[in-house]
Amino acid sequence: MNIAEVKAVKELSPRSSGSQTEERAPNRIREIAETVKKLNESGKLGPQSELRFTVDQATGQPLIRIVDRITDEIITQFPTESTLRAAEVLKNLQPGDRIA
Repeated sequence: MNIAEVKAVKELSPRSSGSQTEERAPNRIREIAETVKKLNESGKLGPQSELRFTVDQATGQPLIRIVDRITDEIITQFPTESTLRAAEVLKNLQPGDRIA
C-alpha cells in the first residue's frame, strides 16, 4: 500500500464531531494498512499479485484491486469499471433527464 493509497483510505474513514471517532480513525487506517501489508507478504494472492485499496477519482467510491506487482496491471477490481461509470452517470442525472 503506497502513500497515496493510505491517504485515500483516510478519506474513507468515518467523520464525526465526536472526538472518540476521530481518535479511532488513525488506528483503523493503520490496522487496514498493516493487514494489507501482511496479506501481500503472505503470498496468498500469488507470487506476482498484491491487494490495493484506492478511491475512484470520478465517483469517490472505494476500490479494491488485485494488481500484478511487475506490470502494475489490474487483474481484478471491485466494483468493476462498468459499475463505476454507471454510478457516475446516475450521480450526474438531473430531474427530468431521460436515460435512453
